[in-house]
Amino acid sequence: MTPVTPSHRHRFDKARLLASAFALCVLLAPPSQAARRKPAEPKTPAIADFTQLSGSHPGDCAAPIDPALAGMGEPTARRCAWSQRVQMVYWRAIPTPTATCLPPAAIAWHRLTQAIHADAPPWRSVWSGRTVTSGAADAQQLAAIWRGDDGQWSAALWRWQPSEKPDTRDWQADHWSDVTKAAHAIDADNPLPAASPLFVAWRDASKGKPRVLDGDTWRWVSEKTCLRLETAGITQTRIHLPYSRDDARLEQRSGMQVQLARRFPDAEWLQPFTLLDPAQPGERTGAKFIAVWKEGRSVKGQLWIPLRDDAGIVRARIVSDLAPAAPERQKELAKQRADVIERELTALAHAWEVRHE
Repeated sequence: MTPVTPSHRHRFDKARLLASAFALCVLLAPPSQAARRKPAEPKTPAIADFTQLSGSHPGDCAAPIDPALAGMGEPTARRCAWSQRVQMVYWRAIPTPTATCLPPAAIAWHRLTQAIHADAPPWRSVWSGRTVTSGAADAQQLAAIWRGDDGQWSAALWRWQPSEKPDTRDWQADHWSDVTKAAHAIDADNPLPAASPLFVAWRDASKGKPRVLDGDTWRWVSEKTCLRLETAGITQTRIHLPYSRDDARLEQRSGMQVQLARRFPDAEWLQPFTLLDPAQPGERTGAKFIAVWKEGRSVKGQLWIPLRDDAGIVRARIVSDLAPAAPERQKELAKQRADVIERELTALAHAWEVRHE
């Protein structure tokens, strides 16, 4: 046997001591950062903090959820209190609809405002959130949509049926005021755009339809057709177009059609330059003209509204793109789109009459 010197024994004991200490550290060490880190609970936005805003502990809702909200998907939370007189429905992530040309926020905005029967403005692509209210003395409703810090769009819907007892109703009203204050915080950085006369007419004509303002382009869905209004402004034409229907002449319309044909040589004219009838037959309204044509894979329609005293002509062009298809099918689709565009142009013209004539 080889003798162990004191120095060797010292080194051996030291190594064994270090190994034991390392093993003990391994046993006592806390779980790794990755193992012990739990997903952070998403922060509840102020507008969806039911307990804070209602001043009551949340309870289950006795009534079934409104069928009008089915398109919003399964809510993250649904809470009721005040003897079922206040309700909040909260969606942490609104669904992304399929086969649509509008963003999810615009679709959700449409669904919520329809559910509370609110006359809401079109959604704007630059908004980070917006709220709308509706109701009467016996019921108040508020809908909100906002984008969180993670970029996810969320939504909430509040409904309040005031109590018949004055003192209880006053207490409820104080808390409902907290709900509206939380909503105003969402609206603060998302103002409404300036409303031009044509925009007001389009807003009236497209009421009740999903729609969005995307820069200078107004987009909406009508009869399951994606439409966009690309050109809206006041200009002049080479041929005089009269303000009065009584002064409209066939030769003027023929001249405008020739001018349009030269401007768009590849166009297939589905509705030549035409004088529209007024909304109410026989009424003395200003003259309004439309034309619809196919150019490439797009169907386009334009409205001309001459102003009084030769102040110019208001123009609005609606465009709808066609999906690739066989020639016969493409022709059929173009005819369908032309019919939709003609109806939308006519509705816009008649809405202008109501507002400005």
